[in-house]
Amino acid sequence: MLNITNLLSSFKIDKKIPIIVAVSGGIDSMVLLNILITEKYKPIVVHFNHNTRKTNERDQDLIINFSKNNNLIYHIFSININEGNFQSEARDLRYEKLRMIAKKYKTSYIATAHHLDDLAETILIKMTRGSNLYGYSGIQPLYVKDEITYIRPLLNIDKKTIIDYALLHKIPYFTDESNYSDNYLRNRYRHTVIPILKQENQQFLKKVYNFHTQLKDAASYIKNQALKELHNNSINIENFKKLDVVIQKEMIAILFEQDNLETTFETIDKIRCMLLNDSPNQEYTLENKYTFIKAYNEAFIKKNQTKNVFDITLNDSLNILPNMEKITFFNNPSNIDNETVKICYNKLSLPLRARTRKPGDTLSFKYGRKKLKDYLIDLKLPKYERDKLWLITDSNDIILWVSNIYINETLGSEKQLQFLWEKGKNEQRYWRNISKWETNCWSV
Repeated sequence: MLNITNLLSSFKIDKKIPIIVAVSGGIDSMVLLNILITEKYKPIVVHFNHNTRKTNERDQDLIINFSKNNNLIYHIFSININEGNFQSEARDLRYEKLRMIAKKYKTSYIATAHHLDDLAETILIKMTRGSNLYGYSGIQPLYVKDEITYIRPLLNIDKKTIIDYALLHKIPYFTDESNYSDNYLRNRYRHTVIPILKQENQQFLKKVYNFHTQLKDAASYIKNQALKELHNNSINIENFKKLDVVIQKEMIAILFEQDNLETTFETIDKIRCMLLNDSPNQEYTLENKYTFIKAYNEAFIKKNQTKNVFDITLNDSLNILPNMEKITFFNNPSNIDNETVKICYNKLSLPLRARTRKPGDTLSFKYGRKKLKDYLIDLKLPKYERDKLWLITDSNDIILWVSNIYINETLGSEKQLQFLWEKGKNEQRYWRNISKWETNCWSV
């Protein structure tokens, strides 16, 4: 098992630092646990009882007894999932608990028992479903995400070698009967596809590992180059157009990865074409209520938000709008500061109203009138930002003000209103020099 110790050594883990180990009670995780003990690491055992079969308690008892006999800290979690995608939800829950235990013991290392056969299965599944270059390379021996380092010390060892090791060292384990069921995609590859490939070439798994290594190295280089071109999780489209197509596609794939979204070659290709065309504002709908947005010279992924449509009457003091923004009107203009902007008027039809945009909205300027839609295009305001806008009108629907981008300056100069706009929790405050309904207008 020299390959295992070599791979472990390459991780350069201080043996005084705990390693959180996911242990199912099957042969793979029990062999991994035994090797970590033998090599004088400090494993902490985490077992998940999925409550899916009668033998779950047997596996749990094995791990408890093994941990006690070897003076290991252990944690047992019971998982109950009744609906949905069991494998996906159970995996997400397991990793959540593993991260929680890692935090408890102030370590960043989590070890799983993925091996060479698992790597071959994963690569074939990725090829069937589609992925990016890094995805096609399969499981990684070391992977860092959210300050957690995931390690797979058995990744270069095939299943047969693991079985031989367990028999030689008399390591206790149990077999999960579900591993023999072809109800699961991975098992179908394991039982039908891979045996045929092994018949074609007895060195098939070795070839898989070589393929994985070469692809991983190439993918890592490309990914590093792509990361240099991304800023604040967004793409600068002008710079994007100058890059090689491989870097372009990887930049898109990284954005998907950062939001844990599945992608395919076709999806990446469609988005790339969208970014290269001349249309300034475009959107591509993704899974899980996300959208890939192209907004003039910027592109990024954004979680969808329900458009908040409203039309309400404003009172002459504090108003909390349906979008949770606040607007407060004042009598006393003494709070004027350098940021003050005023709207003067001769006559308004009261009461005032606050509402979201609607088709046909028109703004008044000293030089004439302009549709709000055209005004927003002139400002190059992205579509997703336009959907957040709201405006203040009088009761005759004359637009007085639009969310920090427009003030009507055509209404006269005898009187004025003053209000404070507070935008959500960030309290972005904008003083609008518009005092209560009937005060006299003053100059700034």
